[in-house]
Formats: sequence, C-alpha cells, structure tokens
Amino acid sequence: MKKKALWVLVVVLGITRLCGSRGCWEQERVALSALNATLDLKYRVDVGGSYFNCCSWEGVECNPTTGRNSRASLFLPFEELKSLSLSDNYLGGWIAPEGINSPLSKLEVLDVSHNSLGHSILSILSTIPSLRHLFLHDNNLSGTLHVNGGFSNLKELDMSDNPVDDVGTVVRALGALSSLRILSLQSNTIDGTITTQGLCNLVKLEELDLSNNGITGELPTCWRNMTSIRVLFLEDNEFTDNVASSPLTSLTSLELLSISGNYFDIPSSLSPLANYSRLKVLLLDDNKLTIDSKVAPLIPRFQLKYFTMSNSLSKGFKVTSLGFLNHQYDLITIDLSSNDISSVFPTWLLENNTKLKNLLMANNLFATLEVPPMTLRNLLVMDMSNNGMRGELTTEFCLNVPNLQYLNVSANRLEGNIPSELASMKSLLLLDLSHNNFSGGLPMQLLDSNSSLYSLNVAYNNLQGEIVLSDNTMYLNLLCLQLEHHMFKGDLSFLSSLVNLLLLDVSNNFFIGKLPRVIANMSSLALLDLSKNQLNGLIPQGLFNLLGLEYLALSDNNLSGSLASSFIAPELRHIHLNGNKLNGSIVHLLPNSSNLVTLDLSENEFFGSIPYWLGNLSQLSILFLRGNDFYGTFPKQLCRLKSLSMIDLSKNNLFGPLPICLGPVNFSSTGYANKVDSAPHSRFRGQLPSPWSYVRTIRSQTRSYNNKILIVEVWGVPHIVEFTTKRRFDAYKGYALLNMIELDFSCNHFSGEIPPEIAISQDMLMLNLSHNKLTGHIPMSLSNLTKIESIDLSYNNLIGSIPEELTRLNFLGVFNVSYNDL
Repeated sequence: MKKKALWVLVVVLGITRLCGSRGCWEQERVALSALNATLDLKYRVDVGGSYFNCCSWEGVECNPTTGRNSRASLFLPFEELKSLSLSDNYLGGWIAPEGINSPLSKLEVLDVSHNSLGHSILSILSTIPSLRHLFLHDNNLSGTLHVNGGFSNLKELDMSDNPVDDVGTVVRALGALSSLRILSLQSNTIDGTITTQGLCNLVKLEELDLSNNGITGELPTCWRNMTSIRVLFLEDNEFTDNVASSPLTSLTSLELLSISGNYFDIPSSLSPLANYSRLKVLLLDDNKLTIDSKVAPLIPRFQLKYFTMSNSLSKGFKVTSLGFLNHQYDLITIDLSSNDISSVFPTWLLENNTKLKNLLMANNLFATLEVPPMTLRNLLVMDMSNNGMRGELTTEFCLNVPNLQYLNVSANRLEGNIPSELASMKSLLLLDLSHNNFSGGLPMQLLDSNSSLYSLNVAYNNLQGEIVLSDNTMYLNLLCLQLEHHMFKGDLSFLSSLVNLLLLDVSNNFFIGKLPRVIANMSSLALLDLSKNQLNGLIPQGLFNLLGLEYLALSDNNLSGSLASSFIAPELRHIHLNGNKLNGSIVHLLPNSSNLVTLDLSENEFFGSIPYWLGNLSQLSILFLRGNDFYGTFPKQLCRLKSLSMIDLSKNNLFGPLPICLGPVNFSSTGYANKVDSAPHSRFRGQLPSPWSYVRTIRSQTRSYNNKILIVEVWGVPHIVEFTTKRRFDAYKGYALLNMIELDFSCNHFSGEIPPEIAISQDMLMLNLSHNKLTGHIPMSLSNLTKIESIDLSYNNLIGSIPEELTRLNFLGVFNVSYNDL
C-alpha cells in the first residue's frame, strides 16, 4: 500500500534555512536517496545534476552552522537528529531493533502515530536515552503493557486509541516513568478499578487523560498527593465516587477538570471545588447531581472560562438555583442543557459575562426569551430550544445580538411574525425557528443575496403566502432549507436562486405547478423532499442523474408520465414516489442502485411484471408496490433480499401460489438501524456547522483550552413510510420503523394453501393475506409469531378449524378470519 507523506522536523540552532558551504555528507545523501525510494515522499529527493548538494533538495533542511542535514528519517545515521515524525504511514513491523543505534542518541521527539506497530515497539524505543516526547497514538499496543526499563528522561507519552486493556499492569508499568509530565491513555479498552499505586509515583505529572475507557470504582486515595496535576480528563468512564469526599478536593492546582459521562455524585452548589483558584475549565456533564441546600452559599475562588453541566441522565432533577454562577465574570462557554431549570431567563448571566460566546440552555423550563438591554457583541452561539418559552422574537432581541452566528429557538411556543431584523445579523450562519407558532409570511430578507445563512429551518409553524425573490437574488449561500408543514402557495420558481443546496424540504405545503428544471442542475443536492404538495407534470429526467442524491421524496402530488429509463444517481438510498399518477413499466428503472434501502412506488399506475433486478438490491429493507397494476407471479428473485423488513404488494393483479422461498429471508430490523432515521449523512459532515453539538472535551495535546471546538451535526429529515396495521392506515417514521417487520399481500389473486414458511420471523408484527383465493387450513406455524399484533386472513376460501395455539399470542390485537369456510 502506498505510504503517506513523511514529514520530518528537527530543532535547529538558527532561524535561517540556508546550508553551510560544506553541504551534506555522503552517508546522508545515500540515506536520503534510499528513503526517497522507500517511503514515496511528498517532496521527492532528486540526487542528480545541480541537486547533488542535498542541502538544496526540497524537503531537506541543514544546520546553518555545521552544514549537516537536520531533516532526515527512520533510524538512519543522522547524528544531529532531534525530532522525527513518521506518523500516518503503514510501517507495521518495519522498525527493527537493529535499526536503532548510537547516532540517534540526540533524538528528543518521536511521533510514530497511526502505524500499527504493535506492543513490541516499546522495548525497541526504550533504548533511545534522550527521548523526551513519544507519540504512539493509534497503534496496536494491545493486551498487557510492559515497559522494561529505559525512558528515564521521558516527559510526554501519548498512547491514546490503542487496545490496551489491563488497568493493573498499565499503572504499574507507567509508574516507573518518574519524569513523566504528560500522559494520555484516552480511548483504550482499559476497564476495572485503579487499585495499585502506579500513577501516584508520577509526582511530576501535570496532565493526565484517562477518558473514554471503562474504568470503574472510586478514585485512588493516593491521588491526593498528585499536587502538580493541572489538566485531568476522566470523562466517559464508570467512576462512582462522591466528589465531596474524593481525592479531587485536594487537587487545587487543577486548571482543567473533565469528569463528564460518569456516575460521580456532584453537589449542586459545587462547594467541594470552591478552593480551586486556578480552575478555568470545568466539564461535569451527565453525572448524578445532588441537592445540598443545607450548605451555606460559598463564593468560589475560581473564575471559569468554560463550564458545562448538561445532565440528560438526571432528567427530572430540578436546578432551583444557579448559585456560584452569580460570581462568575469570565465565562466564554456555558452549557446547562437538560436540567429542568424553571427560573426566569438569567439575563444577569449575560450582563456579568460580557465575554460570553456560547450559551447552551436547551431542554429546560425557561418561560420567556430575553436578553439584557445591552449590545452583546461577543455572543456567537445561542441554543434555547425545547424550553416551552412563550412570547415573541422581538426586534430588540435581534439588535442586541448583532454578531450571533447560530440561533436555535426551536420546539418552543413562540408566536407572532418572524422579525425581518434577523436578516440584519450579517454573521448569522444557522437559524432554527422550527416547531413554534410563528405566523405571517417568511421575511424575504433572509433569502437575500447578502445573507450569510447556510441553514434556515422554519418547519412546523403557521407561515403562509408565496415565496418570491427579487430578480437580482442569485447564488445564495444556503445549503439547507426546511420549509415543511406550512401553508405556502405559488410555484417553486424561487429555487432558481438556490442551486447550491444540499438539503431542500418544502413538503406539506400548497405549492403548485411543474417541477422546475433547475432542480436537475443542483449538483450538490443530497436530499430533496417535495412531498404532499399539488405539483403536476413530468419529473425532469435530469433529476435522476444527480450523482450525490441520497433521498428523493415526491410523494402525494399529481405527477404523471413514465419515469426515466434508468436511474443513474449511484448514492440513492431512499425513494418515495407514492401517491402520484406515474405510469409505465419499471423493468429497467433501478438495476444498479445497490445502495437502495427504501423503494416506495405505491398508489400509482405502474404496470407489467415486478422486475427481477429488485433481487439484486442487497441493502433493500422496505419495498412498497401497493395499489398499482403489477401483473404476474411472485418473483422468486425477491427471496435474495436478506435485509428485507417490510414488503407491501397489496392491491395489484398478482396470482399463483404464495412464495415458500420467503422462509430463508432474514426479515430483520437489526440491519436497518443505520439506514432509516434520516437520509443524507456523510456528505453533510464538514458542510454545516452546529452550535449545540460540540466537543465537550478539550484535548490536552495542544495544551491550550482557550477555544471550544464546534463540530458538525448530521442534518436530515425523519424517514416516513405509510402502512396498514390493526385496520388503520398510519404513517411511521424514524426509529419506530426499526421494529416494524410486516408483510402485506392482500387484494391480489394468490391461490393455493398458505405455506408454513410464511411465518418467516418471530419478530413479525403484521401479516395480511386477505382478499385472495387461498385454500386449505390455517398453518400451525403462525403460533410461532410471538410478537405478532395483527393477522388478517379474511375473504379467502380457508377451511378447517382455527388452531388453538393462536390463543397464546399475547400481543395479538387484530385477528380477522371472516368470510372463509372455517
């Protein structure tokens, strides 16, 4: 496999990059030439012509005093080498012990991350006496860790993202590295309790990262003596200590403490941490908050910059007082989401902390949305979603947060008009006003060419009117536009200014007219949902040629005509064309759509046989062909669909025996979990910013915690299908579909006996074979459907008695065998 680019950096004595007159030595030219041929350097080394002096080669740096090469690589004879980076190659076992010898005696920094080297690398590297910084991130350091001497001068060790699992041997081995100041064991597989002395011997340790493991129990009492520790990451383990009595109360030198995602008992006053005078970052998310109302209010000695105490695990716990926050004045980020805080909006928090950039208080019980009567120029992120807030979004609010980049007030009870002043916030990138009671029209200023918006979501309000953009509105920045569930009318001509869209959802409105041809030119489009409108005419052929399209929903319109001879879009995963007037054959429609998960062509006018290529769609989980004019026998090719979970062939003209081959089909919801919830996913990463989905851990590798890092949230639209069950025609969406295993062959002309193999899965919830010409007895195998909720065998010619075993089906809510000869 081709090696990635190799970067080698060494500390040199001067600031100039010019070589001395002597140039590099012969052994260095030979070594660099060999390295050039072996690792396929990004900057190739040329040993011919005017480049015979290797100090002039691109990618080679020489010491300006000695003229010796200062940039070289893998254990080659370079006496001045101090820093060596071999990360992101595929070295594997390429490093051999004999490759390390005395010329590396000055090496201080070595980075061999991402190389799959294995645990033997430790004993090899321990022979380098001068090594001070060692980075072994993401290798195969597995099982029991052994450090057999050496590393006496090592100050920094990064062993994160390795399968090291024995906590006892880990801490004992690392306890011998008495010079360590920085240690990362983040994202290993370490579990169990820390019962040995080990880490407590590291008296010089300043930064420790044990996050994202499976460590249990209490913190070792000897940690009280680790008084030099400044940065401590313990998040995402299973610690069960009480903060008030734990060794944490003695670590008063801490500047950063992250214990999120554990089972620590944390008093709501934070009184045990009041003496942390140096503390700047405190991350306490998802632990067990306890009320300590008897403790007198304390004024903490610290001034935090970052404080997070989101507690989705403690739902129902009510934070009645924000206590110590009254004394904080340097906050940059605060996250108090999911705490059921029911006080008035804390405008004082914004007044006290004028440097505040990120305010995250979703999933609480604030009654109103307010900001103090002052201009908050530093506020960039505000998430007040799902609070049940009433009132209006006022002009004053918009004017007081002029530099806001992300605003989410979704899932509240806000009403009135959407203020046009939102468009004056020129830094606004993401605006989510969905699931409120806003009325009136959509301010067209939000869709102006000068707008900076990347994502606009106003879904599920009471907006109305037409969307008409001015003629000079072109090439908007918008990547995401969600206008679903309103009363918008008019045509879709405004889409001509939105050619850069990744996601477009205008479903459940009253848009009319034909599909604009410009949609076929939206080359970046990944999700398109125009369902439940009043659109008519043909589907533009170019729509099926969009290479990145993953989700297509045009259902419940008045679209007509035949489909293109074949879909070219290779990424299509979900297709919803149901409820239209589409016609013709689908024999050549989707033969190469190997990624397809959902195909819903129900309630149209398609005819002909069910095509054989459906059996080649290995990912297909939902197949709905209900209410068409398909003719012929059941295609045996469908029995190849091992991921099938829902199939509806009802209301067609199919005949012949019911398939017995469905028995081996793996009707299972387990393979559907990553396919159904929302459509476009991978292509949104790196495209759309999100304020409320951010990195809660501030990594110590940079030894800087002055900036919170925002990451991308996956954007999508809940996946919805409609299905008849328990005599009701319902719509199911999202993860509700994960448990839906259903088969509907009703209203056809199937004949013969019901094969026992029809009881294809114990997880089946619905079976409908009604309105056919079936004969024979009700098979005893139906009693194996222990989770079944609805069985409909009515309007057939079945004979005999009803199996008594069916009375044991405890979840059966509908059982219909009327109009038979039982």
